[in-house]
Amino acid sequence: MAVSNKEKIREIYQVLPKLNCGLCEYGNCAQFARAVAEGRASPFGCRQNPSAGYEISRIIEAEAVDYAYDPQSAATPEVKRSLPTRTLKTLRKEVKELSHSADDVLARMESLKIRRQK
Repeated sequence: MAVSNKEKIREIYQVLPKLNCGLCEYGNCAQFARAVAEGRASPFGCRQNPSAGYEISRIIEAEAVDYAYDPQSAATPEVKRSLPTRTLKTLRKEVKELSHSADDVLARMESLKIRRQK
């Protein structure tokens, strides 16, 4: 009996660390699980637990080459996706806050420079 796509997504999700870190370039683990089940992402895309890719490969009935995992030389296919909008908004906000902080520091330095000249 064939396993439904919904069941595959559920099984894949159970294997993942559920940290929703976004390192896989998806917004959360559930989105990554769906992408893998639909064939849009590599089963080895989870950067928090790449070895989970072997179990995920079994779930989606894909053949995975068995090799010793070395995070420095892992040759897993990359899935190119743009970052989720939510993440980009967060980054923009952080950059804006850092820019304001840098401006404040520069203003203080200029103020001290003026004081010393007097």
